[in-house]
Order: sequence, then C-alpha cells, then structure tokens
Amino acid sequence: MSEASYYDILNIARNSTDSEIKKAYRSLALKWHPDKNKDNTDEANSHFEAVAEAYDVLSHQGKKAVYDQFGYEGLRDGVPDPNGETTGYTYQGNSQQIFENFFGTNNPFASFGNDSAPFSSKLTKSGPKKGKPQVHPLVCTLKELYMGSTRTFAITRKRFNGEGELVDDEKIFSVAIKKGWKKGTKIVFAEQGDEAPNTIASDVVLVIEESSENENYTRDGDNLIYTYTLNLTEALTDVSLMIPTLDDRRISIACPEVVSPFYAKTVVGEGMPLSKADGDKVRGDMIIRFHILFPKYLNQKKREQIKSTLAGENWQN
Repeated sequence: MSEASYYDILNIARNSTDSEIKKAYRSLALKWHPDKNKDNTDEANSHFEAVAEAYDVLSHQGKKAVYDQFGYEGLRDGVPDPNGETTGYTYQGNSQQIFENFFGTNNPFASFGNDSAPFSSKLTKSGPKKGKPQVHPLVCTLKELYMGSTRTFAITRKRFNGEGELVDDEKIFSVAIKKGWKKGTKIVFAEQGDEAPNTIASDVVLVIEESSENENYTRDGDNLIYTYTLNLTEALTDVSLMIPTLDDRRISIACPEVVSPFYAKTVVGEGMPLSKADGDKVRGDMIIRFHILFPKYLNQKKREQIKSTLAGENWQN
C-alpha cells in the first residue's frame, strides 16, 4: 500500500458511485497492464498492482465502509463486528485474478484485433497461499468481560531469522478485552503466526472463552443471571436483597413479594455491557433467581402453626 489513498490511485472522488469506481479501474488497468508497457515493465507492474488493490477494497461494500471510517490501518488491523469478531484485510497480490474476474477474459484486447497478444504473460502471478491459522483459546473471567481489561498472551511460532533459517520465536501479544465481548469472539493478528517457505505467514487467532469461577453469576447473552440464596422464612415474608455486582458495587433491592422456587426478579440495566453499543450506558438486564433453603425438621407444634397460618391462602404454581 502506497502513501496515496485508494481514491487517489483510481483518480476518483470519495463519493464516487460503484459504476464510477468500475470505470476508473477499467481505464487504469488497461493503461498500466505490463503487456502494454514493455518499455517500463517495473513501473507498470507497480501501478497495476496498486490499481488492483484499490479496486479490491473500494468495490467491496464492507471493506470500503471500514476504509472510509477508519483508514488503511483500521482496514488492515480489523474492526470488531457486532459479534465482536475482528478480521483484518491483507491484499493477496492477485492482480491477475482481479483483472480476469472483471473483464471475464485474460485477453480483453482481442476485441480490438490483437487477439494474438500474450496478454497474461507478464501479469504478476497469484501470490503464495496463506498458512493455516493458529487458533488459541483466551480464557476470561466474567468480571473481565464485564469491566474490560488488557491481557497479554504469549505463543511460540516458527519465523525466519537473519540467515533465512526457521527458528522458534516467542511473541507476546497485548489484547484489549472490550466490555461485553462474548464467548466465541475472535481476535485476529494478521500474519503474526508461523512462517514457511513460499507461504504467507499464518494468522494468529485468539478465541474468547468464559471461565466459570463465579458461582453466583452466569451469563445468558447480554443478561446476567444471579442466584440468591435465602431461607423459607425470607421467601414467604418481606426481604431486602443485597446484590454484589461484578464491578464491586452492592445494590439493595426490595423484595416484598412471596418468592416461589421458580420465581425470577429482573433488574433492568444491570446486565452485561453491549459491545456493539456506543458508550457504557447500554446494558442487558440482571435476572435474579432464587435458591430457597427449607428447614431440615419441624416439630408437630410448628407444623400445626404453619397449617393454621396458611389455611385458606390462594396458592399458585
């Protein structure tokens, strides 16, 4: 990628339409094709590759949107999608394939009476294949995914040294865990994995996993499920709940209603942050479920008292 923007390379405005992008690529690809520039092949190759890369990005709605908003670095490094997955863009050096896909032939000059020209003879060959991604789990606590955090992750990979030999190389990655990321979120470090002869270096892919170390909290999408333990007396009478949150607050919640074994109480806005939302105020809900402790034994007198107290009540499922 040169210092010039993709729009400058194609000589078009940023608000150009799809047809204008295609028209610009068609003109410049034909102009700079190496077979049409036998006296300056190196320069033509350079321009031809740049034009192909620019068209590869600007003709793709998703790539163009990322490039327009975040620039080349954002396109290269990747921007998390609504699911938190991050995949960067790397130009594959496949100018010939882009050219042939666009024109539908490897010799569009044939229509101009020059069908014998070895049109594809000096096109840059398709680049080498990319190595298989190196996928590693990154286990995070629920609190880390709630608060956001920075983690480091070390891997050992095969890389070429200064003498061109493959040696073990340890690489430490710094990962900014975004608030609200979910299990399965992927963080991609493009071409930071193993190197091999005639191969593009593999990507390192970290996949978020959630640990289960917090016994009281579990997660359901963007909601947090909190299990509150109380005894039968508290379940049948007025009780005030004190709930410790994942950011070390304590919230008091009145619970004057009767708590049955299947009852759940919802606290709006106290769940997980939404990673795709702007700011930190958009969250899921906290859903409180109850674990009710029953007495191990009741003597006859207490049983009779309970029968008398609860006689005639309207029971619910």
